[in-house]
Amino acid sequence: MASSSIESTPFEVLIVEDEYLIGMELAQILEDSGYRVIGPIATVSAAVERIERHAPNACILDVNLRGEISAPVADCLKARHVPFFLSSGYKQETINQEPAFDGVANIGKPAKPEQLVSALQALLKA
Repeated sequence: MASSSIESTPFEVLIVEDEYLIGMELAQILEDSGYRVIGPIATVSAAVERIERHAPNACILDVNLRGEISAPVADCLKARHVPFFLSSGYKQETINQEPAFDGVANIGKPAKPEQLVSALQALLKA
């Protein structure tokens, strides 16, 4: 469980996901593991605005947000040195076409709760 690696102030994890039920499920899994969840945020512009205002400790990012590729969000996260991974059902070949996603892991969608928490723990330890 993530809570064993979390200090007195929980890590803030931003969820950028446009499918409400998936976003809420991700949020519940992370909250149950001791993380402080921001979001889910469903649009590129809202996510970029939030990151610019206050960068989280980490982010889980969907590739497609209401028909818009989330590359600007990835670029914003990278500029602020915020670690993130993708949670997308897109094939890797499609993801690889976007330079903003270079070197970024995709845990797939849907991800099992233990896979999600494990990926986040590894991301925050890196």
